[in-house]
Amino acid sequence: MTKTFQLLVGGPTQDLPEALVQGTLTGRWAAADRGALRLLTYGYQPELVVGDFDSMTKAEQTQVFAHAQKVVPKLDQDQTDTELLLKSLETYADVDRIDIYGATGGRLDQLFSNFWIFTQPALNQLIEKIHIIDQYNDVTFYRAGQHTIYKNPQMRYVGFMPLTRVEHLTLVDQKYPLTDWSGGPFSWSSNEFVGNENHFSFEQGIVAVIQSRN
Repeated sequence: MTKTFQLLVGGPTQDLPEALVQGTLTGRWAAADRGALRLLTYGYQPELVVGDFDSMTKAEQTQVFAHAQKVVPKLDQDQTDTELLLKSLETYADVDRIDIYGATGGRLDQLFSNFWIFTQPALNQLIEKIHIIDQYNDVTFYRAGQHTIYKNPQMRYVGFMPLTRVEHLTLVDQKYPLTDWSGGPFSWSSNEFVGNENHFSFEQGIVAVIQSRN
C-alpha cells in the first residue's frame, strides 16, 4: 500500500489544481472539516477526516461520516484543522510523503499558519515529507543540512524562505547564488533553477522552498 497521502484542507477552491477538481488524481486521501465534503464531491473517498464539522448540515455530516474510515473530532481551538489533521495522520498511517491542498489562498492568517506550523516541535518529524500544492506553487520544507532540489517542470521560479533563524544559508548553483547568509525569517524570492537540479545548505533552523510559475 502506498505511503503517500493527499490532504484537502478548507481553503478556497479557486486555486486547487485542475486535476484534483476533475477527480483524476490517484492515491489515498484525508481531509479537514469541509474539505471532506469537497473530496466526496470530486469523487474521492477520504480515509481520515478531522474537524468540528460545524460548517456542515447534519445531512452533510452523515454523508461524510458514512464514507470515512476514521473520524477525529476537534474538541478545542488550541490547534488549527491542518495541525490536527497532520497529527492524526501521523498516528493513523505510516507515511513518507504528504501532499496538502487547499492550504493557500484566501485569508492570510490561515496561509501563514499553514507555513509556520512546521516550526513546532510536535511536527518536526513530518517537515521533509510535506508538499503544499496549488495550481501556482509547490512548497517543500527542510531542516538544517545539505540538500538537492529538483525542478518541477511546470514551475519557473524558486524562492527560499527561512521560517526561523538560520545560519550560513548558501545557494550553490541557482541563477542568483547566495553565500553564507545568516538571519531571521526572510524570503529570498524570484530565483531560478540552473538545470533540473540545484543544491543548497544551511545550519540551524527551517527553510521553506517555494517553486512557482507566473
